[in-house]
Amino acid sequence: MSVSAPSDKLAFQTRSALLATLAVLACLSVFLINGGPLYYFDTGSYIRQGSVALNSLLPPVNETSTTGGTYTADDDGTATGSRSLIYGLIIATFFRADALYAVPVIHLAATLFAVWMLARTAGRSLDGAQNTMLMTAIPLLAAASTSLPFYIAYMMPDIFAPILLIAIAALTAFGQTMRLWELFLISGLALFCIVLHPSHLAITGLMIPFVALAALGRRMPGRWRATVLMVMLLTLAAAERKAFQITVEAQMNKEVVYTPHITARLIVDGPGMDYLKDVCPDASIPTCALYEALSWSDDPYRLTASHIIFERSSQLGSFRLLSPEEQKQVALAQGDFAKAVFLSRPIATSFALAKNGYHQIMRYSITMTIPTDVELTNARTLARLDEAQYDLIQKGNLAWDRGWIETADIVHGVIYAVSFAFIVFVLLRPGRVSRDMKLFALFILIGIAVNALVCGGVSQPADRYGARVMWLLPFTAAFLFLVQRSGASRIIAGDPS
Repeated sequence: MSVSAPSDKLAFQTRSALLATLAVLACLSVFLINGGPLYYFDTGSYIRQGSVALNSLLPPVNETSTTGGTYTADDDGTATGSRSLIYGLIIATFFRADALYAVPVIHLAATLFAVWMLARTAGRSLDGAQNTMLMTAIPLLAAASTSLPFYIAYMMPDIFAPILLIAIAALTAFGQTMRLWELFLISGLALFCIVLHPSHLAITGLMIPFVALAALGRRMPGRWRATVLMVMLLTLAAAERKAFQITVEAQMNKEVVYTPHITARLIVDGPGMDYLKDVCPDASIPTCALYEALSWSDDPYRLTASHIIFERSSQLGSFRLLSPEEQKQVALAQGDFAKAVFLSRPIATSFALAKNGYHQIMRYSITMTIPTDVELTNARTLARLDEAQYDLIQKGNLAWDRGWIETADIVHGVIYAVSFAFIVFVLLRPGRVSRDMKLFALFILIGIAVNALVCGGVSQPADRYGARVMWLLPFTAAFLFLVQRSGASRIIAGDPS
């Protein structure tokens, strides 16, 4: 029985609208329950960086404002390239307006737009049987049962990594049938995501070969659209990085450097440390200064990537204990250091990279999205807040008692496992969904693996990096269920029979 009577159509549309509203509320659930956004210690760095740039462009009207601040750049001759100035400007703008609560709304809007574009374009492969609102709402409801709402509320650019993966998978699977304006919008969204964090740039670069392989396996007009667009987006994002570097050097007389995550990772994994043991001391190798600093303490905990990079204590610190000039040289030399380590120990380096990627993909707790007192203090310090401004970065309701996190992680883990099993089942079973739908799901799985390789291999395996994309598993599973060539497809067609 098809829905033909106006009253039936109205009732179905009403139910669809209510379901969409429920999906929005579910995505905002953590933000609403917490009573505000979730903060990470590095949120303060984004506020600081964005405020410095914002004040150079648009000084505060009220010099006594408690939110605008009088931020000035540090006089150390360097500027970090490891954080996105664009995201910093976004967060600093709302910080100045005392409206940080608007940032999660931006996160939600970007997520909704990506999923709506996916539902709209994917629906065409269903022979016209589509209900875009339901294809948007139901997968989001499934995702909202896991980590998605935590990253909607999280004051970091992490939510844009899974949005980027959705955009890449959609372009690869459905790009050949997209209209010009759809290609323009989804490519624009992908570019916006890429420039919001350096890891997104690396993910994009590693995804391009897979996109090209998918094009080689297809025989239809427009099959190279996605590959060409991805190369263009990568080029534009690299140009943005270069423009940032040139602007900083010209306007602020500073040199852009990137936090030496790669150097720290190689040292912790072993190949980097073994290489330094062989070549140091050597004044021509800047990383030898870091190698010497690591010997200033015999505490084994100093040999973690986060302690090497951020710790300032004499017991655990190393990189931050070097002089500003030495820090700059170590950071600038990390590319050459990585190349030298790989050439001298290719097997050990490759094995370490693969092992870190594996460890990363198994980490998906949302614990790092819930701030501790120490992280809040660090966020306020990095944002240069005085005590009168501490209320601008608040703890939130969810952080007072962390006992619920373990239960949430267990529930999320079960949902991820079931979702992954269902996706694999659909991919292996012939005839249940179209080839394009399977390609989309496959690219989501590839994207999750690439995210693990980039974040675990370059930085360090951390729950924050895994949980940010794992909600794509229940999202994709729900999407595949809706587009099956079965009774489920009648639901999205608007036929409740």
